[in-house]
Amino acid sequence: MINIRIPLLLILLFGYSSLASANYAEAMRHYERQEYRQALQGFGESARRGDADAQYMLGRLHETGSGTPQDFVQAHQWYNLAAARDHRHAAEARDSLTSRMTAGQIAEAQQAARAWKPDEPPSSQPSPSSRPDIETLSDRQGVAEIQRELNRLGYDAGPVDGAMGRRTRNAIREFQADMEMAQDGHASAALLRRLRESEKEAVTAASPPPPAISPRVVLQDDFSDGDYRRSPAWTVLSGDFEVDDSGLRSIVMTQRTSERESRRLSADRPEEIGLAMLELILEQTGGVKRDEVATPVEPARIFVNAPVDNAFRMELQLASRQGSGSLELGLFQGNRPNGSGYRLVYSPGSLPRLSLVRLTSGSVEVIARYEERLDLEDGRFHSIVWSRDESGEMQVHVDDRRLLRVRDTELRDRFQGFLMANQGGDYTLGRIRLQGR
Repeated sequence: MINIRIPLLLILLFGYSSLASANYAEAMRHYERQEYRQALQGFGESARRGDADAQYMLGRLHETGSGTPQDFVQAHQWYNLAAARDHRHAAEARDSLTSRMTAGQIAEAQQAARAWKPDEPPSSQPSPSSRPDIETLSDRQGVAEIQRELNRLGYDAGPVDGAMGRRTRNAIREFQADMEMAQDGHASAALLRRLRESEKEAVTAASPPPPAISPRVVLQDDFSDGDYRRSPAWTVLSGDFEVDDSGLRSIVMTQRTSERESRRLSADRPEEIGLAMLELILEQTGGVKRDEVATPVEPARIFVNAPVDNAFRMELQLASRQGSGSLELGLFQGNRPNGSGYRLVYSPGSLPRLSLVRLTSGSVEVIARYEERLDLEDGRFHSIVWSRDESGEMQVHVDDRRLLRVRDTELRDRFQGFLMANQGGDYTLGRIRLQGR
């Protein structure tokens, strides 16, 4: 797996002609601080006006899934547009990406590049007083106005083209979450009214991004060296793991069991803790009965030592290819990877899809859950950002959407390392970055 992050020195060597642009320069500052969502917004504004350098950087962000869901089609489109404007690196990046795409994806990206048109100059954008009446808008015009307002407020809804695509739906859901509205992702006249009433400062204050804890990185791995046993050294507790071109992969088959005996949790029997967590989540929400739980033939567990303070920020790239079982990701305390700590549990085949669990002294408690639809089984990598501040407030963002938020102060000691446990499914960890003190 290729690490395609670019140091600032290399970027400066590109000789960007648009460094004088305030949007572009600000976007570069966000990029270097790894504030990818803000960088995406800044590059997007310049790219949509035809800036080749911004188009190239936008392609990079889409290719790596930084600040946005990983999207090879979007990345190829922006590389292609930058190459057509003679950007010195865009054609090479596009051709390299092509080898990782399907024929259908390439055709879609090429068509999007051919159909692309630069945005109108800012001076021609409608002012609040000249916005068209909502009642007079057609469905397509209404979607275009919603896209325009979302982009104004800092949500990446994509081009203002009136087409209701995935990026627009995700931006709507993110705005709805920040405004504590029902997250249906639908374009409506009521939504447009709410958007027009909102100011950028109010939206930013309503849902700040996960807080930056510290510049010190205690764990970083993209498995590009092809070996999980070194730099850093991961340890397999059970099951099988391998490194392929995409990252650290684990496949665990599941089977249905008819009757299950109640069990006493023990840190010496980590497979029981994992299954008990899944059962507890399902039983508390009434999603699946105990005798309907899919159990792994042999769970796969792996950990890495990475001492970090009680406040942290974790960034993950995860791909899921099977709609059953569950995956646990978390931090543990002490010298037992299966001991006390927090676990983020993703269960694609049941509700809730995502749960935050506290594990202490052989007991588990679900402290937050996301009960709406969340399907990551689309063959792409998805971004997960999990943070905890000094007050104990935790936030979990998936593809830049905040899905979980809870304050928990039960665990006050430092964490010793990171644990990944596959309780049934096909998962790839593309990369991980853990920051703390």
